[in-house]
Amino acid sequence: SSGINAEYGHPKVRIFAYGGPIVIGDGCLIEEQTVIINRGDLSDEDVTKFLKETETRPPQTRSGKNAPLRALQSQCAYVCGKITGETQTIGSYNFFEVGSHVQAMRIGSNNVFESKCKLGRKLTVGDGCVVSVFCSLEKEDHLDDTTVVYGPNNQRRKQQDKPMAQTQQLEFLAKVLPNFHNLKKSNVSPSPEPKG
Repeated sequence: SSGINAEYGHPKVRIFAYGGPIVIGDGCLIEEQTVIINRGDLSDEDVTKFLKETETRPPQTRSGKNAPLRALQSQCAYVCGKITGETQTIGSYNFFEVGSHVQAMRIGSNNVFESKCKLGRKLTVGDGCVVSVFCSLEKEDHLDDTTVVYGPNNQRRKQQDKPMAQTQQLEFLAKVLPNFHNLKKSNVSPSPEPKG
């Protein structure tokens, strides 16, 4: 099934299921200007062009014959997708900070992706990893559990413990957001799930 499910996403988040469905686990925090993309067979140039085009589009949620999906609770700026192709899987309780760019097809749980980091399509990420500010991991690689990537040369080290879950921040947002965040109903009704 195709699905986008996260605890809290900012209105300026862009999620593109261009190459297939994206499944996001429970309790993920996705901050503004984050891009999550299942790019399929798009070239790097096409991805850049596609992102530049959608950067200026008004907020919307797309669905149709080939694109059933559920928008984040707080209506991302742009969400599109399709149900065929390889599924991009993102585990639970991940934290995507401002401006992170994620194309990795397999991401475990309890990871922190700091501001402006970039994860390429051929990267897989274990559990409890941290990718620091401005780090760019574009080549085929695997981050083992509890790996920290930092610095201008993407140095790596292992941390003793997994990062703490973002439960306190989730609880805070659950209390505060309903008071200050006006949700708007989408004017697009979801496509019925195929039976079978």
